[in-house]
Amino acid sequence: MKNYRTLMALALVLFGQAFCLYAQDYKVSKPPTPTEPTLFSPESGLYRASMGTIRSDIDRFMDVGSFKDTSFTRMLTYTGFDPQGITIGAGMKLGNLYFGAAYGGSLIQDLFSRATNQDPSELNIELSTAGGSKTEVPGVFDASGDRPAEVKNRNEFNIFLGIWRVGLKIGFSQILTVNQPQGDEDEMKIGGTEQSFAFENVLVPSLALGASFPVSDSLFLIPRISAQLDIHQFVQGSDPHIDGTNAFYSGYAQSYNEARVGADLGVEFRSGNGEFRAGAGYYLTKRISGFDIKSGAKITHVVVDNGAEETVESVYDNLEQQIAPYILYTGTINERAKFGVKLLADVRFNESFLTPDSGQQLYGDYETKDMEIYVRPELDFGGTFALLPDRFSLHAGFGLNLHTFNIKATENKSTGETGNSFQETLPSTRFAVGFTVNLNANTMIDMLLITSGKFDFKNEPDYNDISALRRSAQDNNKFTLFLTMRR
Repeated sequence: MKNYRTLMALALVLFGQAFCLYAQDYKVSKPPTPTEPTLFSPESGLYRASMGTIRSDIDRFMDVGSFKDTSFTRMLTYTGFDPQGITIGAGMKLGNLYFGAAYGGSLIQDLFSRATNQDPSELNIELSTAGGSKTEVPGVFDASGDRPAEVKNRNEFNIFLGIWRVGLKIGFSQILTVNQPQGDEDEMKIGGTEQSFAFENVLVPSLALGASFPVSDSLFLIPRISAQLDIHQFVQGSDPHIDGTNAFYSGYAQSYNEARVGADLGVEFRSGNGEFRAGAGYYLTKRISGFDIKSGAKITHVVVDNGAEETVESVYDNLEQQIAPYILYTGTINERAKFGVKLLADVRFNESFLTPDSGQQLYGDYETKDMEIYVRPELDFGGTFALLPDRFSLHAGFGLNLHTFNIKATENKSTGETGNSFQETLPSTRFAVGFTVNLNANTMIDMLLITSGKFDFKNEPDYNDISALRRSAQDNNKFTLFLTMRR
């Protein structure tokens, strides 16, 4: 099984240190781990404020299992803003035909960033080798000191087609990350602390097919299948130490695909006062080279030390299985108040193998096998209350991340060494508040005021916790505004 989540957490926590390598330390360096794509999705302020327990038309209109439950008659349009970017979408009903489209991206962020038109992956560094020849290694600035800006932009576009109760969604996403913490004015100093750089470009085509089949007037069966392919180009390493005769550089490059397929089956029961839904999803994830499902990801490690060049290529193979059960109940207290309760879990079984093709004394020199079991349950509560009926509603939610368990076993087949670890993370809470203003019968403003994940049942949050890192993108959304129009 793949040790993907643990490696991701380690890479994020040590981002500024893991690649700042001195020449004498490069033989024990670690390869970088590409980040997990975090894509935009049409989530309303009501949905986020209620911790995912209460949904609006914005949350349903691009859902392959819920698009038939939208309340608009002919057309829905919306625009959303938050500090990470914008989302826009539209849905249209034509009898038993349904069409939808949505875009999410960091357009606002990009307008104010120091973005560059130069592709950092094409910027190489020339270092002298032992024979006096030049060696090109990947970099994000050239020898003259020209560097691209730090920038992260994300763009996702989805189109939707529904026929009767069957929905098909096709998506395409692009995530570009450039991180060069050292500024143009900082000089390279021999023997000083080296900086790190990172460049990552991810293209993600995706497909989802689902339906909502009525078994009776109150019972519905909701199956869905999905497939996703993450196409990664990844370069990460250290700035070189260069003087007149000596140079040192250590960096990694990866180009691979990551395939993910899954299936989800849910059952929904609707009564006059509420809805009950239960189900589970099962997903498989694997890294591959090209489209060969039997292959793994190739990692190239290049080291140039005092003119001598060494390169090791390793194969990182893996398989991750994920089971995600859930129970959701949404009920009505009276004409003004509605509440929701959700219990879910994230259970993962990871297995990974790192196999070198060389006996050189670099990372990749050791054949390793890692196995990991990860369990993370979560309990969420949400509610909405109409302070002014048909005009103004206040939303609030409370989330509890229960005990998280992470069990890991590592075996170094080259040395015969083995290791085991057990990590338990204490519960932590999340809180959110938002409101909705109905300007008229067809126009509304939906706003999320604040959501936070910083309340923990201990003195200091454990930022090494995988679940905390996974939550970071959502928890940093302190403000979201949606303007929705429907007919």
